[in-house]
Amino acid sequence: MERIVLPGDVVWEREVFASGTWVKDGITYAKVPGMLRDEKFIPLEMAYRPKVGDNVVGIVVDERNAGYMVDLNLPYNGVIPTRKVRISLRLGGMVYGKIAFVDEVGNVDIGEVDKLPAGKLITVPASKVPRIIGKKSSMLNQIRDISGSSVFVGNNGYIWIGQKGNMQLVMKALDLIIRRAHTTGLTDQVAKYLDENR
Repeated sequence: MERIVLPGDVVWEREVFASGTWVKDGITYAKVPGMLRDEKFIPLEMAYRPKVGDNVVGIVVDERNAGYMVDLNLPYNGVIPTRKVRISLRLGGMVYGKIAFVDEVGNVDIGEVDKLPAGKLITVPASKVPRIIGKKSSMLNQIRDISGSSVFVGNNGYIWIGQKGNMQLVMKALDLIIRRAHTTGLTDQVAKYLDENR
């Protein structure tokens, strides 16, 4: 059983803390458009809110004494503190890391940083990222395996695709996932598409 839920609609007649919802007087309401399927709320639109431990892809946009400033597809740039990075980065370069700290206004420090080689950076809605990754990375792994491409997905909606392998196939598969993110059996749909178009 599934139903479309609009902002302000009651999702559950009880208190449940789920992404894309808010609670008042013991009732859970939708903040964003979504779908309720098998008692699970799936946001169809949602702005990314950084959390410690999230994987992110970013672009180095400035270098300061405190560290490197990184575009994370957020209102504010993230920071890679100089003391925490052992590699030299260049402006315009792409990185993959984990969010190490978020303050109350959304300023972000990034740790465990790896430099990404030349590749293509695309932006997807942050609400679609869980479907792109899949359970235990099943969706992402099948895209990597069949396309022969390196793909790094950030929870912030930035995806880096390496130049080796079938980049076009990766992009078409990602587009398919985004368009059909609300459907069931998506992993099988994508597997079939990848197999037929490799």
